Amino acid sequence: MSQRSRKSRRIRPWWLAGVFALAAAVVGLWPSQDFSSEPVSVRVPKDSTRVLEVLDSVAKQNPKAHLNLLRFGARLQGNFQVPRGYYEISPSDPWWRSLRRLKMGYETPRSLVVRGYQGRAALVERLATTFFEPADELDSALFGGDSIVPVLPNTYEVYASLTPTEVAERMGREFDAFWNAQRCTAATELGLSRYEVAVLASIVQAESKEPSEWPRIAGVYLTRLKQGKRLEADPTVVYAVLDRGLAEAPIRRVTGAMLRVAHPFNTYRNKGLPPGPLATVHPPVIDSVLASRATGELFFCANPAKPGFHLFSKSYAEHLRNRSRYLKAITR
Repeated sequence: MSQRSRKSRRIRPWWLAGVFALAAAVVGLWPSQDFSSEPVSVRVPKDSTRVLEVLDSVAKQNPKAHLNLLRFGARLQGNFQVPRGYYEISPSDPWWRSLRRLKMGYETPRSLVVRGYQGRAALVERLATTFFEPADELDSALFGGDSIVPVLPNTYEVYASLTPTEVAERMGREFDAFWNAQRCTAATELGLSRYEVAVLASIVQAESKEPSEWPRIAGVYLTRLKQGKRLEADPTVVYAVLDRGLAEAPIRRVTGAMLRVAHPFNTYRNKGLPPGPLATVHPPVIDSVLASRATGELFFCANPAKPGFHLFSKSYAEHLRNRSRYLKAITR
């Protein structure tokens, strides 16, 4: 046998090993989606759903997604069960990593955007689009009676698999984190609890969109609380009327009949603060309430000469004069 033949026999095994190693690397690093560059959302609303069923559902909703290697790998792994959750299959991830994420239940966080001035129905509807739970169960977890749990406007990173109780607990932790020692001390000085400050702030933000007026409006209501007077806040009447289904939004003017609507939130009929916030409250409004003081002013009405602002008064007679000016201005 020639020297060349013996040499080729010695080299061939190493060459074959290199080919197999290269092939293994290609298969191992092959992306989760064949020939696609867009991430795919995977919603698994029920526990113990088989992975092939999940992939079939994804393929129906995303015809451009090619998940052939994922399916092959899922069969090799025994068509395992996928924990409930929201996942994303990234085209840059190898197929085995995507399968491992589904198998282990490594969810992809979702962004929950809670805006200010959102009422009960709008808030629950927003939550229901993020989590798998029905809106009525989320409502029950977040609301007690007619009151709204203080949910601060923010962008939250959450997992879709959270139960209604866990959602409420998460919102509660965010509310607790907002209340640092300085804010708690300010609330105590006003003679209000954290929750009561949030309730009052929800009324203030409904009365005016002008930050410069927030402390003064809060001062009016603090004075009325201190003197044992009813707040007589129009936004609470609007809330009561809409909650009873007696009118459609938006309500542009509160009538005498509306003032008599029986409802726990109607501060024309009930003394003290309503049982809960009217809507989600922007943190700057809460801080404005904490910075306010009872000034002796008891009334305010819209300023006809300066739209968006108000005229304040300490006596009812002065308030009637301001109100008369406003009514004349809008009826011209």
